[in-house]
Amino acid sequence: MTAQDIEKKQHILVIDDEEGIRQTVRMFLEQVGYRVSAAATTEAAWQLLDTDEPDMILCDVMMPGEDGLSFLAKIHQRLPDMPVVIMTGYARLRTAIDAITHGAFDFIQKPFDFSYLRMVVSRALEYSGLRRMEKNYRAELEKTVALRTDELKEAMAQLDAANRLLLEAANEKREFMTTITHEMRTPMNGVIGALDVLEDSDLSGMQREFVLIAHQAADNMVTLINQLLSFSSLSGGGPAAGNELMQLPDILEALAEKYRPRFAKKTMILDSNISPDIPATIRCNGKQLAQLLDILLNNALKFTEWGGARLDVSLERSGDRSEEIHFCVTDSGIGIPKKMLERIFEPFTQADGSITRRYGGTGLGLSIARQVAQLLGGRLWAESTLGEGSSFHFTMKYEALPDQIIPQVKEQGEGDRYRLHTQAIPGSW
Repeated sequence: MTAQDIEKKQHILVIDDEEGIRQTVRMFLEQVGYRVSAAATTEAAWQLLDTDEPDMILCDVMMPGEDGLSFLAKIHQRLPDMPVVIMTGYARLRTAIDAITHGAFDFIQKPFDFSYLRMVVSRALEYSGLRRMEKNYRAELEKTVALRTDELKEAMAQLDAANRLLLEAANEKREFMTTITHEMRTPMNGVIGALDVLEDSDLSGMQREFVLIAHQAADNMVTLINQLLSFSSLSGGGPAAGNELMQLPDILEALAEKYRPRFAKKTMILDSNISPDIPATIRCNGKQLAQLLDILLNNALKFTEWGGARLDVSLERSGDRSEEIHFCVTDSGIGIPKKMLERIFEPFTQADGSITRRYGGTGLGLSIARQVAQLLGGRLWAESTLGEGSSFHFTMKYEALPDQIIPQVKEQGEGDRYRLHTQAIPGSW
């Protein structure tokens, strides 16, 4: 048998001051197949433990010098998982039971019943093996956790570095767009001013038509510049504007005054339907709300050739019983295919390529509107029937002052329909 084979055997340390007992136990255990070390005193046992740690210990309870109980206590301090089996004579049975209560794995009585000794030793070695497996498993687990933790820290560091680079790139892009759009807008304002002066001069019919075409193109260019600037600011994570007290009627009336003549120019109407319980004063970002509604009304104007559009504002109770303001812009325009109802909110996307050629635009408006809706803590979505028109819905929670509602006028023949009195437009589509 090689030294390597001997090392693989389970190792038992026998401690007893009686030579005959040591030799008898040693011979029996070696015949069973164990590797056995023997010591006559605890001092000699400590020396063996320093050089070759066993899998279990068989120890006499009564020995000269340090007894078995004192040795047991020290062993448990140094090797808490080591199973120790106490050997005792019948007269010392009470002492062996005390040893069990102090942490001994088991005890056997002298003279030995070798079949029982073999069973106790087998159980102790099985326990020792399980504890060793658990210890190794814990060590391996801790090593794996430490390795994964280091990998996670490294991944987080790489992610932070990537985020910083992305943020820097976004800031550079936003600064570039701000600069370039400003540089583009300044000469365009000069062009528009010159066209205004030229329009007031003495022009022939053909010349005036050319000026109007140039003026419209310049206005479209300024709109495009503003959209690019707004999109760059929102997608680049620009600073969030704070909420403030605002008068909702002022925003609605300003939008009506802006778009009423534009709809009338296309022989269409802009109607409004304002619920009587809408609060007049709310805490909200008024500029962002006005920008969102402006985009929706401008889209309704652009993609509608007959009939008109309507702005509905109502109060709704959401699932958590909190109240929301529901804005809805409905038009009688060309409509949107069902499969495009979500894609139209993606940047540079329109429902059909032919739309860009016919109506113009960059496909940024609705993307900007959805981002603004998210900044306002609300939700924006579309409903449409192709060829019949579209409805764009926006809901948001709000903070209202008590006893503040929009002044209403109930019109004759309108049933329960209310309108903001400054926006009432005769007729209906």
